Amino acid sequence: MLALKGVVAGYGGFDILHGIDLEVRKGEIVSIVGPNGSGKSTVFKAIYGLIDIRLGEVVFEGRNVTSMSPQELLRAGVAMVPQLSTIFPSMSVYENLELGMYLIRDKARVKKRIEEILTLFPRLANRRTQYAGTLSGGERRALEIGRSLMLNPRMILMDEPSVGLSPILAKDMFEQLRELRAAGITFLLIEQNARSALELADRGYVIQRGLVTHTGTGPALLRDDEVRRSFLGG
Repeated sequence: MLALKGVVAGYGGFDILHGIDLEVRKGEIVSIVGPNGSGKSTVFKAIYGLIDIRLGEVVFEGRNVTSMSPQELLRAGVAMVPQLSTIFPSMSVYENLELGMYLIRDKARVKKRIEEILTLFPRLANRRTQYAGTLSGGERRALEIGRSLMLNPRMILMDEPSVGLSPILAKDMFEQLRELRAAGITFLLIEQNARSALELADRGYVIQRGLVTHTGTGPALLRDDEVRRSFLGG
């Protein structure tokens, strides 16, 4: 569904990624793990057209989307939920969801889609008129995921989905991703909590210093001695 082929990219003439090869198959949850500064977030920026790719290409559903703008990629079916919060705290839950379809001018269609999303997130449905700034951390993340679903993307990129969440809320959020995967959404995740990320993933990639050093199924990487020593605490 998505493939990075020999991607070299960085900032101001300085390369962070040194030839990344990566693929995501339809219906998978794929996790990218690695130390801080390894290039994980740069992978997402390269995919989403936020930095220039110097060499290599990004292919989505057989189409070369290298350096496509975020707006064009969203229309193509790829949404992104960044690490930093993007909710509008002084707007209601309903209004935040509306912004997920800012490209669509048909109000009836927008309203129908919001109701569909709220059926997926009952806690948000009960808070539709509440200011988003009053939500809990887990509810805010659910709102961001819900808003990313408004345009019916086929793939969602999620950068550090558990950041700022308690272990219980993070567990609930990961379970929500499993349910969305079962509903047909494909996910590519960056996650600092390597153990949780690999427990969730169908497949995973370990990136260090801008290179893929390990790849395999989530369970296989959890059993890999080097991965365990480096990222899982033993």
